[in-house]
Amino acid sequence: MPIYEFECQKCGKKFEKLIFSSDNKKPECPACGVNDVQKLMSSGAAVKLKVPAGYGGGLTAPACAPGG
Repeated sequence: MPIYEFECQKCGKKFEKLIFSSDNKKPECPACGVNDVQKLMSSGAAVKLKVPAGYGGGLTAPACAPGG
């Protein structure tokens, strides 16, 4: 269920909408209520990874202890 960005062709409002795979119709503009909207090209979602401290920023693995 991706989130798409749309722009209303009547009032110019830009908005995001969660689209279910079963939805076959265009969403309504939340500002003016018409469904004359255009799907915009989006840059995608940014992913931010949290890495525990002491792991070199997640780029290096910790050294194994002797005997373990």
